[in-house]
Amino acid sequence: MSTDSVCMVVKNRLSNDARVKKEMAVLAKDGWQVTVIAMPEAGAPEEESSEGIRILRPPVFSESKQKLRSRVAEASENIDQSVRARVIRYLRKNRLRRLTADLQRDIPWERKLKKTALQVNADVYHANDLDTLEICGSVAAQNRAKLVYDSHELWLESSRYLIATHPLNKIRLKRIEQKYIYRADAVIAVTPMRGRRMQEMYPSMRNLHIVENAPEKLLKLPEKGRLRSMINSEPDDVIALYQGVLCPERGLEELLTAAELTGNPKLKFVFIGMDTWNGTLQQMAADRRLNNRVFFLPPVPSEELPEITVDADMGFILFRNTCLNHYYSLPNKLYEYMMAGVPIVSSDFPELKRVLGEAESGITVDPDSPEEIAEAVERLAANPDMRDRMKENGRKAALSRYNWEPQSEILRNLYRKLR
Repeated sequence: MSTDSVCMVVKNRLSNDARVKKEMAVLAKDGWQVTVIAMPEAGAPEEESSEGIRILRPPVFSESKQKLRSRVAEASENIDQSVRARVIRYLRKNRLRRLTADLQRDIPWERKLKKTALQVNADVYHANDLDTLEICGSVAAQNRAKLVYDSHELWLESSRYLIATHPLNKIRLKRIEQKYIYRADAVIAVTPMRGRRMQEMYPSMRNLHIVENAPEKLLKLPEKGRLRSMINSEPDDVIALYQGVLCPERGLEELLTAAELTGNPKLKFVFIGMDTWNGTLQQMAADRRLNNRVFFLPPVPSEELPEITVDADMGFILFRNTCLNHYYSLPNKLYEYMMAGVPIVSSDFPELKRVLGEAESGITVDPDSPEEIAEAVERLAANPDMRDRMKENGRKAALSRYNWEPQSEILRNLYRKLR
């Protein structure tokens, strides 16, 4: 029997996962019946189908438990200094309590995901990252299906694993990857250096492919103005944009310090994305009296992001060198900035330096140095000709090389061999 159905599992809200949405669209277009199992999100149905793609969002928590979690999250914000909030923050940071809570949350949730995946009865199970590998691997074995491991992160070399994960959970995750990566019919990494590192870790791993996080081609850019209107900027303001998750180790504290160092009232710094830092960065900006120059915006669906990005005069990728996962990173935002014609200020890491050097579309800096970041910002702000040159170079490189077309062909060929 020919292989013609695939079940993809993600432990996130699909609306902001540009990579998975591009992958499922490619496979559906190539004739696969695609089912994606994702986390529930406000306003989205538990099940929907369109053009060969079915999306399932099994509920994670009961309504009463979800309300309790929301109250705990609100009390956990650093701006709340009540005794109750301080106790909650302490408990949430306690590693043993976190392990217990993680298991109480993850075990029932993973059982639900596994049960849903079993019912799909697909020919291929596609695990998106290590946190779904055991689910897809065990279900693939039960259903005698094939397994694809799509490693978006170098998980065992990431800060979340090295620093934030409890030792017992570390052992569990390492065993899961070791067990299923050798059973996988194909493995996907997102950068060449991450792929080489995985090959060093697992020498007998089969069928490794590199599928980078490049965006779809935008032959015509969206009209400008949406971002500027959101922050009420003046026409001659210079917009410095960070798009992505707000969390530690992304160089965001250093970027705030750089904003302070520049002192240029015409420079407006915008942060847009999901805040997993519970308002920490916003409080830092308020403490430094930067509210008139630093703006925070909520995330938008990935399809709408180009309408925001195109307004920027420069964009930031400032991962700190705290783990190999960061050091070998080529994030979505790199190619999204290039496609939108936005000059880039980036960490001086090898993969980022290679791409920016080839494209001549940015400046690399030491992400731990606010002074270097501020100097790069001021250079770009003071030199519109330099910005225009980098804009043109980046967009040209994105349209000719750094886009989803060549990456989709790699994915398509990988899957055709699984039929």
